[in-house]
Amino acid sequence: MMAIKNLSFSIAFKLRAALPYDFPLTVHKPAGWSLLTPFEIFEDDILWTAIRTPSGETFGLKLTSAGTVKRPEVFCRVYSIKKLDTNKRRELLSTITWMLSLKEDIRQFYALAEHDLLVKSLVEDLYGMRRTKRPDIFPMLVLAVTLQMAPIRRSDQMMSLLIREYGEKIGFDGKEVLYWPSPNKIANAEIGELEEKCKLGYRAKFLKDIAQVVCKGFPTLRELEKMSAEEAKAKLMELNGIGEYSADIVSPHPGFALDVWSAKIFSLLLLGEEAESPRSIISKLKKIAEDRWGKWKGYVFTYVLNDLNNLSRRFNVNFADL
Repeated sequence: MMAIKNLSFSIAFKLRAALPYDFPLTVHKPAGWSLLTPFEIFEDDILWTAIRTPSGETFGLKLTSAGTVKRPEVFCRVYSIKKLDTNKRRELLSTITWMLSLKEDIRQFYALAEHDLLVKSLVEDLYGMRRTKRPDIFPMLVLAVTLQMAPIRRSDQMMSLLIREYGEKIGFDGKEVLYWPSPNKIANAEIGELEEKCKLGYRAKFLKDIAQVVCKGFPTLRELEKMSAEEAKAKLMELNGIGEYSADIVSPHPGFALDVWSAKIFSLLLLGEEAESPRSIISKLKKIAEDRWGKWKGYVFTYVLNDLNNLSRRFNVNFADL
């Protein structure tokens, strides 16, 4: 049975967000995407989740909206196993602000709605939603590897088993949250055990190899963000099992990570027709997205996948079933 790590110390921050900012849409995406872990709790517009910093420390987070539409603020309480010193408080404040994209200026993205009908529809439906980031690179690498050559249900099964078997259970504010395993724990696990317990198959070796590299000092996501998009992608593709598609998923530079399913969706949206061979038009769709939206293509990608119900009604197509 997984031991629980109880966090009894806490400190609170109130963080100002740049306009526009919708807290529930940002931390609990309509498509069901979690902010930091699939086992976080979202009730009454309050999120209880967990975070691991690049130093390897795990904290509990309680997040809720503390402002108005015209003055958006986020109230954050951080739970820890011991009292935090001033430097650690500053580090967490910076990390959470970056993670929630509180200071990101997205006015240029919203300006696209003035002459782009698709973006106009997306903005009307999901006004104020932000793309978020993860301070911990290892869960992003796990996500990328488990999404390879697998339907969503199969990927969810692998990630759930991995967290349940090797993750951390964090207790705080009367809640319990399961968080991803540390790279050190996976680096020291037996490949056969990973294959059997987590049903990872060939991915078990990839994850163990990746975990070992991360433990030795692979760049953090904030460090990759400081590189050019090309440099960050090349660095990620040095990892065993991380190809172009997986690197696009992990990279902090907004990309357009199309797979067969999402290529079907964007074929209808951008080309007006169903693709006979979705895989064969991925490069064409990426070129269109780059030409049409430039650096905001990642935002369009995120908004589309979180607005499929509304888009289905507008286009009279059930995108979610493609």
